[in-house]
Amino acid sequence: MPLASTRRTGLVDQVITQLKAQIDSGEWSIGDRIPTEAELSDQLEVGRNTVREAVRALAHTGLLEIRQGAGTFVRSSSELGGALRRRLKRSELRENFEVRRALELEAARLAAVRHTEEDLDTIDRALGERTSAWHARDMQAFVEADFAFHKAVVAATHNSLLIELYDDIAQAVY
Repeated sequence: MPLASTRRTGLVDQVITQLKAQIDSGEWSIGDRIPTEAELSDQLEVGRNTVREAVRALAHTGLLEIRQGAGTFVRSSSELGGALRRRLKRSELRENFEVRRALELEAARLAAVRHTEEDLDTIDRALGERTSAWHARDMQAFVEADFAFHKAVVAATHNSLLIELYDDIAQAVY
């Protein structure tokens, strides 16, 4: 999705809206480095201070992360995710696991009722990869496959809020 030049009223808010749209659309994914301040300024036809203020606002909400000398990166796909990650940093790992487990239990219950055949295929595939990694004693592959398995079960709930919450908590624990 291309960025468009902005109107001159409420420039910072307009830039924030466009940057969030890049994240919402998937154009910029979690972990992606976004264009530089100068590049965004040119694309949006606004001053660098306007871009800087918008980026700082999005960093404050947890959507973006500014890394001195490296650039600005997408940290979360929603403000909820950003706030949740900040909160998870202040909690103990045990607490994170307990909340994740509670979500997984409800997800399994909902997935059992709401799943599609495609969901079952995805779950089976992830479970097979997890089992193969376990037998190969490849812990990195096992952890990744286990993560994919749990995400597949949660996805089978077809509850977008639960999927988003689980993803943010699981990423913190992962």
